[in-house]
Amino acid sequence: MGFLNLIWFLLFGWWQALLYLLLSAICAITIIGIPIAKSLLQFAKLNAFPFGKEVIKETELKGTENVSGIRKIFGTIANVIWVPVGIVLAVLYIVSGIASFITVLGIPAGIVYCRTAKFIIWPIGAKVVSKKQAYAAAVANEIERRK
Repeated sequence: MGFLNLIWFLLFGWWQALLYLLLSAICAITIIGIPIAKSLLQFAKLNAFPFGKEVIKETELKGTENVSGIRKIFGTIANVIWVPVGIVLAVLYIVSGIASFITVLGIPAGIVYCRTAKFIIWPIGAKVVSKKQAYAAAVANEIERRK
């Protein structure tokens, strides 16, 4: 995964991460935009080094009872505000993904683009973690559900 992340960063990741860092800074200027800015920082992290990472909901990572109701409500409101921009970006990512699938070497990039399209539509409350952390959170949630 390290080699793929390095190649990705050199070809695509650095400028995409920089773009989302700048967009995050612009969103952080307003109070309403702060949750969006935090999510865009997560998205910048995913865009820089996407291989070996998973996107999971904060409630899956921390547990439903460990995320406050107010945070969930304001996150939903911010997501609703973000959705029009998110849909446009998701369509662009899906088109880029389909274009990447044309070549064999582009298949990993296509997978990354299609995977990130899902995240960008509804980003608030999503966290970028390693695959091990995502698996550990899933196991912990399953154990908690069976109690």
